[in-house]
Amino acid sequence: MLSFLFNKNHSKYFNEIKVSENDLRMQEIIKETPSLKSYIPTFWCKGTFTQLIWLLIREYIYLNRIRYNKIILNRPDGGTVSIAISENIYFDETSPIILFLHSITGSSETVNSFVSYSEKRGWRSIVLNRRGHDTPLSSPNFNIMGDIDDTTAMIKYVNELYPKSKFVCAVGISAGSGQIVSYIGRESINVGISAAVSICPAYDIGNAFSNLDKHYPKMANVLLGRVKKFFLSDNYNILSKEEGFTEGMKSNSLHEFASSVCKMSGASDWEDYLKQHNPMVHFKDNQIPCLILNSLNDPVCIKENIPDLSCNNYALVLSKYGSHIAFTEGFFGEGSYLERVSLDFLESCYKLKFKNSFDQKIKSEVLH
Repeated sequence: MLSFLFNKNHSKYFNEIKVSENDLRMQEIIKETPSLKSYIPTFWCKGTFTQLIWLLIREYIYLNRIRYNKIILNRPDGGTVSIAISENIYFDETSPIILFLHSITGSSETVNSFVSYSEKRGWRSIVLNRRGHDTPLSSPNFNIMGDIDDTTAMIKYVNELYPKSKFVCAVGISAGSGQIVSYIGRESINVGISAAVSICPAYDIGNAFSNLDKHYPKMANVLLGRVKKFFLSDNYNILSKEEGFTEGMKSNSLHEFASSVCKMSGASDWEDYLKQHNPMVHFKDNQIPCLILNSLNDPVCIKENIPDLSCNNYALVLSKYGSHIAFTEGFFGEGSYLERVSLDFLESCYKLKFKNSFDQKIKSEVLH
C-alpha cells in the first residue's frame, strides 16, 4: 500500500489515504479529488457523540423535505423492496444517477440531506430501500445487512428504467456500505454501476458485532435495542413463529442477535450466512473505483475493524474526526464532509471515465 500523509504539522485535520501502489487509475482519481486530503470538523461539534446528536438533528430537519416516487419490487419469495426516486428536481434521461443504500435501521427518509445535496450538484438521486425499511415485511425473510440478490434486482431495474443515463454510481451508508461492497465484489465484471462509495463500513461482520460489544458496550446496547424493535417487534405478526425469533428477542449482544436471526435471511447457520453476506468474502473481485471513508473515532464501525485493504480499485480514507456517518463541517455545522467528498470522488470518476472514452475514440480514429 501507498500511504499518503499531508501536512504533518496539522495532522489532526489531515487524512491518511491508502491506495495500492499498482493501482494507477485510483491514484489518478485521488489526484483529481483534493478534498480527500483533509477534514476540518465544526469546532463546537467534533466530539464523537456531539456529532451523533447533531446528525440526528439534521435528519429531523430534513424529514419529509424530499418528494419520492416509490416503486415496489416483488421478490421471488414474496418479499418486497422499494425504489424511491426523488422528484424534487427535474432531470433529463441522460443525467447521471446516484443510488443510496441506507443504514441498518434507515430508509429513504434518513438520507434526505444527502439526496438534496446530490441533486444540487446535478445528480438524479434514488434510494434503494431494503426489506422492511420502507414498507412492512411481506414475507418472513429479512437480512440485517441487506440481501445482495435484492440489491442486484433493484440496480438492474434502475438501469432498465434509465437506459440513456451517462453514469450510474452508488453510495452505501453504514450497513449499506457493506451491502455495496458485497454487491460490487460478487457481481464483479457484471456490475451495474461505474463507481461506488462505502461510508463507515463494519468490514468483517464475523468480528464487527463482537468488537463493538467489547469496545463500546453502551453503544452496542443502544443499537441492540433498536434492531430488536425495528426487525422483530415491529414485525411480530409475520416473524414470531420463525426459527430464531425468540432467541433474537432474548439476545444480550449484537453478535448474539445477528447469529440468532441469520436463518431468516435464508442461511442455514451463521457460518453459511457469513459465506453469503460477509463483504470481506466478496470485496477482492471488485472491478470499479470504490472510496471507503472511515473516521478513527467512529463508535459503531470501530477502528479495530479496519483491515489492511491491499488490493486494487479501493481508496481507504481515514480521518481523525467524523464519528459515525456524521462528518459535520461549517461554522454552524450546516455542511457534511461525507456528502461533499463523496460527490467530489464520484465526479472525478465520472470525468475520468469520459476522458478515457474520448482518448480511446481518438486513438481508434487515428489508427483507422
